[in-house]
Formats: sequence, structure tokens, C-alpha cells
Amino acid sequence: MNRLFNCLLGECVGTFILVFFGCGSVAAAVLTGAQVGIFQVAIVWGLGIAIAIYLTGSLSGAHLNPAVTTSLAWWVGFPKRRVLPYIAAQLTGAFLAAAVLYLIFSGALRSYETAHDIQRGAPGSEATAMVFGEYFPNPGGKPLDEPRRQMMAPAAAFGAEVVGTAILLLVICSVTDKCNRSRPRAFEPVAIGLTVTLLISLLGPLTMACFNPARDLGPRVFSALAGWGALPFSVNGTGWLTVYVIAPLLGGLVGGGLYHLVFREAYRLQTRASAPSPATIAVPIPALKSSTTHNPMTTTTPIPAPPSPPARYFMIGGFLGAGKTTAVAALAQRLAKDGMKVGLITNDQGSNLVDTAMLRARGFATEEIPGGCFCCRFNSLVDAAAKLTAATRPDAFVAEPVGSCTDLVATVTYPLRRIYGDRFRIAPLSVLLDPIRAEQVFGLGPAKRFSEKVLYIWRKQAEEADLLVITKTDLLDESRLNRLKNRLGEEFPGKEILTVSARTGEGIDAWFDRLLSGEQVTRPVMAVDYDVYAEGEALLGWLNATVQVRGAGFDANALLRHLAGDVCQRLAPAEIAHLKMTFSPDQGLGDIAAVSLVRSDYVPELSFTLDGPADSGQLILNLRAEADPAELRAAVEAALAAAPQDVPGISLTLDHSEQFRPGRPNPTHRYSDADVAPA
Repeated sequence: MNRLFNCLLGECVGTFILVFFGCGSVAAAVLTGAQVGIFQVAIVWGLGIAIAIYLTGSLSGAHLNPAVTTSLAWWVGFPKRRVLPYIAAQLTGAFLAAAVLYLIFSGALRSYETAHDIQRGAPGSEATAMVFGEYFPNPGGKPLDEPRRQMMAPAAAFGAEVVGTAILLLVICSVTDKCNRSRPRAFEPVAIGLTVTLLISLLGPLTMACFNPARDLGPRVFSALAGWGALPFSVNGTGWLTVYVIAPLLGGLVGGGLYHLVFREAYRLQTRASAPSPATIAVPIPALKSSTTHNPMTTTTPIPAPPSPPARYFMIGGFLGAGKTTAVAALAQRLAKDGMKVGLITNDQGSNLVDTAMLRARGFATEEIPGGCFCCRFNSLVDAAAKLTAATRPDAFVAEPVGSCTDLVATVTYPLRRIYGDRFRIAPLSVLLDPIRAEQVFGLGPAKRFSEKVLYIWRKQAEEADLLVITKTDLLDESRLNRLKNRLGEEFPGKEILTVSARTGEGIDAWFDRLLSGEQVTRPVMAVDYDVYAEGEALLGWLNATVQVRGAGFDANALLRHLAGDVCQRLAPAEIAHLKMTFSPDQGLGDIAAVSLVRSDYVPELSFTLDGPADSGQLILNLRAEADPAELRAAVEAALAAAPQDVPGISLTLDHSEQFRPGRPNPTHRYSDADVAPA
């Protein structure tokens, strides 16, 4: 309920600001002559809209317009049960803004009416009623006589509002689509505001350029109550309904449909085409040795001037299924509790990352880098930091690299220190270890299940760690935990070893205190055989998929658990590194269900649950296992096909999938310790 209240408050306040500035500019222009020409009114409208979006976007999404809300519900999946509450909040905000403007401009209204012999509520008083509602053609502060009325027929006014609103919705959807590479990033509200400015400049003289039923109807109702009586609903006949309510709603559906059916898929094709191809290991490139340095021809990406002091930079590594995403969220919560703004950066060889959805569901500003690991997409890592800096200016960044990536010190943290040392303070590199997986690797538990070349990556991750963090310690008794710690000390002498449990909270604060109190110390980089590294990564199959789920009151939590278990059984005896799924209901408001399976001998665990049944939504699936990608797809497709037998009444449609083996790692930079000044 609190979340819904915040959303409705955002819509009410945002629409209030939009109408206050917009209708206020009309009042100032008509009653005082403050503005000269339509553009000066239009630019105030545009800036007011931009300010309203900046202020309320994080609360409600800043629809501020029934045409936006209905279009998003029809085309994009905005919960339909939220449509009427949103519209009610928008109308309320617009009505209240009109009331405040009336109080401010009441003296100017009376003076203008006296000076121009206008009797409020009588024919011709649309000359002042236009301060609140809209009329066609634009009265321009004068009564609408018959010759002027003939310049704008009702059908033409209807068409103008449909076209204008369609353009507005197309722009809104396009500039906020993260797959649109030319979107204006943190300036989306400005782009939307300028679009309204242009539309008002063109169509304002004809219809006063509504494009927003709440902006018109709320103030129109107020004007009827403030002395204009029935006139606001009679000047243009039924035009108040057809031109200023129905036409914008129809235009919103047209613009949203054009985006959804044409532009949306084009943006996604563009993104897929630009991402590095997940090629197989057969791609021939020279192997890197530990003594190699950065490529002098590589360009780096400038980011905004650093905050003062420099932002903290935390990187939490570890093998697939070690609990990195849970740790990233916990660290972000700790930093926020300490009063710091936090930006999160996730990373994957593919796209549609479950981790990103889970972190955003917790309310964190998160950027995703698809198509390769941090080391191979270093400039994208810097770009992600720049985007977060431009949007929220974080005091701290927390980055989660791909779970099959190693050599992060030489290829990520040292280059950051060398190139952007004045912008970031680099914390010690934490590498997380799943204790059961570690026992398997060292022969302390069940037989190891990954091949040696895959385990080479696991060992190299542990070797380069500043802090080795054993997670999920609640799974081991004290004797097993001590035995594992001793073995790690033997294998990696001199390493600082910490133990934590996200489930019980034990050790979490001590680990975070250690991160916050120290910085990464310069030390020799480890030797890495990139041939073995590449072959190990290439043994892992990756699959990402999105699935549309339809039904009637089904249990999404049970569906996720069932699918995870079924996929695991169908892949046996292949070893799963991790299987994660999220379900986002269409009728929800940011709520998700999420399940995780981190080993083939484990059970699926729900980390997020939905409180009630769902009717439809999107399922995102990420699967990593030592198996051929074709086997992964076959197992997933078979599990999806069988799901309706176990969860009656549902249908599942595979919307998109990608399956591949990671290509050979080719770092953008690789620095040695000699290239980095001592910390």
C-alpha cells in the first residue's frame, strides 16, 4: 500500500507542477501580456514538464497524463488495475493546480474581464476560461466569433490532437528505451519537454495543443465551478470530450503502438548487432602473458569531473553461484544506510540479466553491461559509471563481474587506478567462494563435478583475491568450516579469509567494515595462461531467455521452483553453475518472484516471492552449465512445454533466447604492478 501511495502521490504532484507552470504561462500571457508569441508559452510548458518528470520519475514513472498511462497499459504491460488510480491522481493534481492559479491570478482575471467587458460565464468568456481549459481554435484572449471558429473544424481539431499525442508517446517510449543507443541518457525529461514545446509551437494556435486529458479536464471542471458555469462544456459542443479526451487517448495508443510494433524491436536488433559476438573458442587471437601491458591504441571514455572526494569503487567477484548478487545488494544497503548514494554495475556474456532485474527490484540505480566481461569491455564499464554519475552522482560504485571471469586486478582495477585514479578509490577485491563448491574442488566433500579447465578459472579467481570470502557458512558446521579455511590457507598462503552468511547476517558487518576501511594495495599481478582460461570458459554453455506467461490466478512462486527443478533434472548429469529466474507480473508494481539454483545437487531457493496469484507476466531465465548450449536450450524448451501439466491453466511462450559458449577473453588493457603507483 505504501508503494502505491507513493506512486499516486508522484502522479498527483507531478501533474500539479506540469499544470501550474503550463497553465500559469497561459495566464501570464493572456492576462498580463508577460509572454510574447506562442513559443514563450510553449517553452515554459516544456520546462515545466521536464521538471515534473525529474521530480517524480522515481516515484511513479512520471506518466502525468492519462494518454501515457493507458498507452503503457495497452502496449508495454503497465498494470491495468493501476490505470484508474493513476488517472484519478493526475486529475486531482491538475484540478488543484488550477485552484492555486486561480487564487494567484484572481485579481488579474477580474481586471482583464473589466477592461475587455467580459462577463464570466456568458458567451465570449472563453477569452478568460482559456487560462484553465482548452478551446479550438485558440481564443488568444478574445471571444470566439463565427469567422474565427470556421478556421478549425471539429474533425481537424480531433486529427491534430491524435497526431500530436501520437508523436509525444512515440518520443516518450523511444527516449526511455534503454536499447535505444541514441537516447539522451539523463536528459530524457528534457527531450520530452522539448517535444511538447515543438508541438505547442505548431498546434497551439489551432487547438491550444492539449495531448493530455488530465491537463484539460481537471482545470476545465474547476473553471466551471469558479464562475464560468456550463460555458467550458458548451463552447465547442462535445469537443471537450472528443477533441480533448478521446483524441489524446487514441493518439497515445497510436504512438505507443508504432513504438511497440516497429521501433522497440528495431532498437533490440540494434543492441544485439552491436554487442560482441559470443563466438566459440575457435576464434584465433594471440594469448596474453602476465607481462603484457595495455594497448596504446585503445581509446578510453571520459567521464564527468570527479566528485569530491573521489567515489569509492567496490568489485565483488567469484565463480558462478557464489552469492555475488546477494552480497552486492547487501553492500549497497549498508552503504545507503551510511548515507552514501550507490550505483550498481552488473555484467554478463549475454543480455537480459536476472541479476539486474533483482537489484532494480530492490530500488537500486543499476547499469548492465552485456556482451562480455568487464576486462574485455573496459570502456563500457567506464561508460556505465558515467551514466550513473550523470543521473545520480553516486558516492560509491559496486560492480559485479561475470562469474567465469578472472584476472580482474590486471585488467580492471589497475587500469582504473592508472587512467582514472583521481575519480575512484579502489577497495580491496573480494572474491566469494561457495563452501560446498570449494569442498568439491579440494576433495573435502562429494566428488568435483566440473572439469579441470573450468576449475582453473575458479582457482585463479581465488588466487587474485585481496579478500577471500566464504559465503553461505550456515551450510557448514564448525568443523567443516575450519577444515575448509585451513585448506584455503594452504592453497593460497597469506590470503585474508573471511566467513559470512547472508541468511543469518553473521560476518557481514565485519566484511563490509574491512572494505570500507581499506584500499587495494599494489602487488604483483598473477600469471594467467589465457589459452587454458579461454578453453575453460568455452566449456561452459550459456543461455538467456525471456518467456511470456499467461494464466488465471496461478502461483508464480511454485512455477519458478518447478521449472528450476525440471531443467536441472533434464540436464543431468551435466553440472549447473547457476540457474536463475525472475517473474515480473504485468499487474504488479515492481514486485517480482525470483528463484536460484547454484549446483546440480542443490535445491531451488526463492529469494523474492509474490504475495498473491498472477494472471500474466514476463519470466527471465539465465542458465550456466558445463554442457553444450544446444542441450541447454533443449532442456529449457522441454521444461516450458511440460510446465502446464504441473501448473494447470497457464501457457508459456518463448519470446527470445540466446545460447552460446563464451568467446576467448581479449582484455582492453592489462597492466602490471609496475604500471600502477603504490596505493
